[in-house]
Amino acid sequence: MRVTLFHHDQQQRKTLENLLKTSGYQVSGFARHEALHAHLQKDESDLLLVDWIDGSEGLSLLTSLHEQWPELPLLLLCSRAPDVAVRAELASHPADVLLKPLRKNELLLRVQLLMDRYRPGRSRGEVIVFGRHEFLMGRSQVAIEGRSMTLTQKEFELALLFFRHLGRPLSRAYIHETVWSRDAELSSRTLDTHVSRVRNKLELKPASGYRLVPVYSFGYRLEQITQ
Repeated sequence: MRVTLFHHDQQQRKTLENLLKTSGYQVSGFARHEALHAHLQKDESDLLLVDWIDGSEGLSLLTSLHEQWPELPLLLLCSRAPDVAVRAELASHPADVLLKPLRKNELLLRVQLLMDRYRPGRSRGEVIVFGRHEFLMGRSQVAIEGRSMTLTQKEFELALLFFRHLGRPLSRAYIHETVWSRDAELSSRTLDTHVSRVRNKLELKPASGYRLVPVYSFGYRLEQITQ
């Protein structure tokens, strides 16, 4: 998968480039608007990663990118929640927001989820396997010992998040930020309902070798039961 990265800070840009490259992505990084546009005009990209700049400069860049490449998925890296004008610009495009400070696992997961959602035919991996559970990337399907079931997009992202953090307690805030984004409104009941559906659909119960349990006053943890 080809990622185009725009970041003014050279050191941080190189850090992100190295992180993405070591995770299997082809990365082209730029610090100037002109160089970014020139690259996108002559080379195909699968996803755009942009470090947000507050003010008219940032909004102008965002608008021009959406006008010229409306179907290109975009992950916007922001220091704070976007204002009304930015949210309006993002609303009608394949885009997501990730708030800083960046966490390695969260960044890689959000990049992959954007790719699975908007570029399913170009996903890095067709299938990700966790024991008897096979995640069919780009199709929101999970196969369990040959039986395939379709999940909603959020259920799929939530299940994949739990399996990628097997054995680790995940806070409600982290789950919210990763699957729904930080600025999305989400009630506690909605999160609990999604977790319950994932538990039932994927058979995450002791008899199957897994247990998806609440962590009191914190969140949830997916545990693997060993005999």
